[in-house]
Amino acid sequence: MDLQTLVGLFDSTLHPDPAVRKTAEQQLEQLQGHEGFLGVLLQMISAADLPLGTKQAASIYFKNRVRRSWLSSQRALEQHPPISENDRTATKENILAAIYASSQAIKLQLTECLGIILKHDFPEKWPQFTVHLKELLHAQDAQRVYTGLLALLELIKRYRYSATNRDVLNEIAKELFPQVQKIAEQAIASDDELAMRMAWLSFKSYYNTIQSGLPVSLQEPANLVAWGTSFIKMIEKPVAFDKDTIDEDSAKEPVWKAKKWAVRSVNRLYSRYGNPALLPSSNAKKHGAFAKLFTANFMPQIMR
Repeated sequence: MDLQTLVGLFDSTLHPDPAVRKTAEQQLEQLQGHEGFLGVLLQMISAADLPLGTKQAASIYFKNRVRRSWLSSQRALEQHPPISENDRTATKENILAAIYASSQAIKLQLTECLGIILKHDFPEKWPQFTVHLKELLHAQDAQRVYTGLLALLELIKRYRYSATNRDVLNEIAKELFPQVQKIAEQAIASDDELAMRMAWLSFKSYYNTIQSGLPVSLQEPANLVAWGTSFIKMIEKPVAFDKDTIDEDSAKEPVWKAKKWAVRSVNRLYSRYGNPALLPSSNAKKHGAFAKLFTANFMPQIMR
């Protein structure tokens, strides 16, 4: 599969002439089942010297290809050519690097693809994913850490509503969340947009982890104090804004999203696990000690 050929075809999909666009789209449809297609797409998306529009077109095509064909169902095979095992392996080996190298808009496209792959391949067909994840979260490069947080959230979303299959989330909370909390704590001290995105993802990951259960490691006093302190710091973090010009778009800024997920996390902790009066009898033994600790340490600050 030739890189320059694909670059030319994706450039043509943006051509103003409908006939040129249609020809390019037909050629891409013929090539999508060829060995190496997805790997070359990731090379394109990661290339620093290609136009953003070309890379965005390639990322959308990549996402649609993964969404339609990663699950090798009979229906999918009837409608679209299968993805070869070599292409699947190459995709898993390179997608995190591609997310790291991409613009924010393309990161979101690729992160959605990562979620699809994790849904079908983790852990049986991709057991080393958590190793890569840990490396990213402990990196010194902020963009690598941010990539790790994007990937972490996709993994957590894979299990967030499961009340029975909690082993993966329990392990994540135990092994990765101490580092995630440190990332959030450092991010709160900054006004940088990337730092606020990192805080937002950290808190959103926490919230999704406690949707259907509270991991034992997060019930430990030291972890509750660390996370609870970070939530309160984020909620109380001053943000300069003009009350006469603030609008709906302002609420989409990373700092406000970080505040939102900090508030939601505190509310979830309190309403489901941290209020002794609201605990059902079946959970009193399981979460009673945590509820007392939460009420004693954080309710005064929350009610302030």
